[in-house]
Amino acid sequence: MSFLSAIAVIALVVMFPTLLSLRKTGVPGVVSFCAACVLAALAASVNLTASVAPVWFIAAAGTTLTAAACLLILRGFREFLGKQPPRAVPVALTLAGLVMLLLFFSHAADSVSARASVGAGLSSLICLLIGVNIIRHWPKERAIAPYMLFCCLVAFTVTVLQALRVATVAAGFDTFDTAVEPHLWTTALLAARQLIMPLFFLGIILMLQGWMIASLRHMIAHDDLTGALSRRAFMAEFERTFLAASASGRQTAFMLLDLDRFKQINDLYGHAGGDAALAHFTGTVRDALAGRGSLGRLGGEEFGIAIGGIGRLEAAAIAETICTAVRTTPTSAQGTSIALTVSIGIAMADPGGSLAEVMVQADVALYEAKAMGRDRSSIAGSLHAASAASARALAGAAAQMRAAAAVTPDPRQPRSNTG
Repeated sequence: MSFLSAIAVIALVVMFPTLLSLRKTGVPGVVSFCAACVLAALAASVNLTASVAPVWFIAAAGTTLTAAACLLILRGFREFLGKQPPRAVPVALTLAGLVMLLLFFSHAADSVSARASVGAGLSSLICLLIGVNIIRHWPKERAIAPYMLFCCLVAFTVTVLQALRVATVAAGFDTFDTAVEPHLWTTALLAARQLIMPLFFLGIILMLQGWMIASLRHMIAHDDLTGALSRRAFMAEFERTFLAASASGRQTAFMLLDLDRFKQINDLYGHAGGDAALAHFTGTVRDALAGRGSLGRLGGEEFGIAIGGIGRLEAAAIAETICTAVRTTPTSAQGTSIALTVSIGIAMADPGGSLAEVMVQADVALYEAKAMGRDRSSIAGSLHAASAASARALAGAAAQMRAAAAVTPDPRQPRSNTG
């Protein structure tokens, strides 16, 4: 079986640089996986010394290195899943106890079967814990689910293979005894044990890379300050929501939110205060939505919400809930409490309608809410009688008026009440 050990060593050595390259990405658990890969490669290398090293040394060194690699894999998965890794002292005591037992059954009471049973039993238990941890703390990210499933299956496969090793040794099929011709299925089990670890690390690499890809996609699709969807991601989600609601003949509500007097907050408390206000505002709105619909940042202090399958009254009630939540949940900057309010424009998208026109209507409704004194919502009326060009012009004027109203007036000039 030395050629299988050589294949395992080569595979693990090839995988190690890939694991090492992931260390700089900040993927949790990658350092433990790197160390485990090195120990697994050393354990497989020990089998290549069968012609020069005594049997007891091969068994003791290979078993200890394999057990240490399994413990590091367990640690890596615990770190990856966001759980407390095994403590160093119990791990060290476990390995020390294993070494003492292996030395005892190598010199004081020489027993190949006992050495094999002790090592295989411990490795089987550790891999069982790995599989159980993966199942108990299964991540929510769907992108890595296939790789997690693969790693879980490999962990349980190692558990079964090591348990079968204990069983074969107990039954007298000792593969270390060269005087006895090993059975075919025993040879197959030995081959599987040699090759299963490279498969394990292949699954780990795919899992870590899948996590990185999912993290990058999340970063692209979300605003890094507020955690809301980016404009592009929100528009895609808005379209999906609209199509799903239209398929069942129901409306989709679109809400355009604008944080009132945001420029004044920036001027008084600086950009740090403005950023804190935006982050606080987004969290408040997200809590008020309670999982309903999608929230995205469209630009600056302007946000959008899309909720499918609801009518005008329900949309108005949700908007009022948001206004109340923002009004009653102030933020703070530089030790000063900052009261926040929001104005909301609501428009309903009918099945077969145009999302662009719905957004225009919501923009006009938002201006109406601003003109009525802010801190309120307004539902757009039907614009079927108006031309699309006129509607867009009105929305553009509304946006310009909102921008003008947000500018802090010069104290030497008379103030104008533009809403």
